[in-house]
Order: sequence, then structure tokens, then C-alpha cells
Amino acid sequence: MLSRLLTLLLLQFLFTISINAQDKRDIGLQLGGTYYYGDFNERTPLYKPSFSLGVIFRYNINNYYSLRGSAIYGKVAGSYNSSSYLPNLTTSQSFSKTLLGFEVMGEFNFLNFNPTNERKGKFSPFVNLGIGISQIGGGFFANIPFSIGMKYTPGQRHTVSIEWRFHKTFTDKIDEYSAPVDNRKVFIHNNDWVSFAGVIYTYRLFNNNNICPVYK
Repeated sequence: MLSRLLTLLLLQFLFTISINAQDKRDIGLQLGGTYYYGDFNERTPLYKPSFSLGVIFRYNINNYYSLRGSAIYGKVAGSYNSSSYLPNLTTSQSFSKTLLGFEVMGEFNFLNFNPTNERKGKFSPFVNLGIGISQIGGGFFANIPFSIGMKYTPGQRHTVSIEWRFHKTFTDKIDEYSAPVDNRKVFIHNNDWVSFAGVIYTYRLFNNNNICPVYK
């Protein structure tokens, strides 16, 4: 029920933006891998990655700032070997859970970027920050997503990006293990994280009222 409500809210957000847009809307797909950081994996990037697939909609305020909404489907997995040590855990343990995530983020391009211009604004590094919610297994978890990446446009309204995204959750239950309170750990390590690394393709939609190329 909650996942349906979140989907409807995201669609309403995208529709509201799109009806007022003027040649500023991007729509596309994201492909890559999702993985987890937590008690079973404290520092290894791309740990037990699972294939993920998602959709993305971006509203470009200008060539530097944009808002975007996205949804992604994948899995997160992890395992514990009893040869290592975790408090109160004496046997090997593993998990694999389905992930369905929704997020709204603000995006900033460090350089002028414009996929409708054939001569300039063809690449830029970028960063994102926003809010999100994920259904992982049978539970819903709020998170703070942020990412870094690089985007390139060959022109003709196409854009290809590579992105590394992190989701700071507010739960320590994704791996079904909650360690005793460890005062040596700072706040960012107390709870589990979910991460995405992959490729994003978007296409700049046409507006019914064509804009003179001089003003693009």
C-alpha cells in the first residue's frame, strides 16, 4: 500500500513539472549494480553487487541546476563468516533482499552543460543530494541519497552519465544483525548503507513550442 502511494506521489511530481516545462525535461534509464555497507561489509566497494534497473526524470532549471525524481529496482546481499568476529554472532549468516527505491534529488553541474547545443556544454562533473525512501525486504526505510558522477552529451538531446550513489539509511536492520552499541563508531557508521554504481542514459524531450537555437 505504501509503495503504491509513493509511486503515485512520484508520478504526480513528475507530471506537475512536465506540464510547465519548456524544452527542459529529460527522461531515461539507469543500469548498474546495487550493494550494501553494514556490519557484514564495513568498507569494501561493490560488495556482492546485484543487477539493478531504474527510471529517471530530470527537470533542468538551467544548465547548472536541476531537480530529478527516480525509481530503482535491485537487490542487496551480504554474508558473515564465523571465522571473523561480530559480538553475539557465532554462526555463519547471509541475507539477500529485494530493493525498491524512490528518491527526489537536486543536481548541480560544475560546468555549463546543454545536450541541445552541438558546439559547447558537452560534459560536466556533477553532484546530487536529496531525500528518499526504500522498500528493502518487507520493511520501509527513509534515507538520504547523495552522489557524484560525470555526464557527457554527443548532442542531439542524448546524455550518458556514470554515477556512484550512496544512500544513508536510518536503520541497522537490513542485514538482520544489530551490533551492541559501540561508542567508537561515529554516527555515519551506526546504520546500514545502500549504494548504486552504474550508467544513466537520458533524452531531452521536445517542447511543442520550439525554442530558437540562439537561446538554447
